[in-house]
Amino acid sequence: MVSVFMKTSRVQACIDYIKFNHEAEGFEFSEEDDQSIRSILEEEVEADELIQRYIDTHGLSTVYHPPKDEFSCYPHTSSLVNYFSIKERTKLRKVEAYMANLRSAEMLTDSVQNTYDLAYLKSIHSRMFGDVYPSAGTIRTTTAAKRTVFCNPEFIESAAEDIFTRLRKDRYLCQMDRETFINDLAFYMGEVEALHPFRDGNGRAARLFFYQLSMNAGYDIDWSLVDADRLLEADISAIDGDYQLLIDVLEEVVI
Repeated sequence: MVSVFMKTSRVQACIDYIKFNHEAEGFEFSEEDDQSIRSILEEEVEADELIQRYIDTHGLSTVYHPPKDEFSCYPHTSSLVNYFSIKERTKLRKVEAYMANLRSAEMLTDSVQNTYDLAYLKSIHSRMFGDVYPSAGTIRTTTAAKRTVFCNPEFIESAAEDIFTRLRKDRYLCQMDRETFINDLAFYMGEVEALHPFRDGNGRAARLFFYQLSMNAGYDIDWSLVDADRLLEADISAIDGDYQLLIDVLEEVVI
């Protein structure tokens, strides 16, 4: 039975959010994906059960021998060390996407968080990717760049303290009119995007963080209306201190 929190309209809204993430990663969101996510949101099945079924169906090896460095890629590959010892990047991305989607659905059935800080962002990342990577939820120790340069690893903790202290003082954007909420949401999304605290999976973890923050503040985001390419360009501009593109995107989808 659907919980009081998870009404029918909320189920579809959560599916739209997960579908957006899945397609933004370059995958097609199938009817089977829809059914799996819906079954978790409607509390008909546990994510653990579907993940184990996927492991069995796809013959994934669960014999894991930790290498010396669990937080890097396998030698001569671009695949992060993972519990299934998958070195082929395309296969790993499919496994990661499937399991991250199920865990995202699971987290969306939880009561909405009322404290938003680095610890919570780390917990989201850990839960979202922890079935696949031993490094999930761990702050990166290497430099990162993807069309722009992100925060140096030695400054992540202190920068995060500044960002989330300010967010706390702003009462996690609660009790704001829509225009102020959107402007402030764009600012904090840009700050966390620039922080880029994890080796991989930053966008998905941050989007869930801010999706839940929005709901806690009394707003919603219609992910079915979000264009992934526009959001990416807006995120990059926000990292550089220009929030207008991101504000424009949010104006169209915050309800």
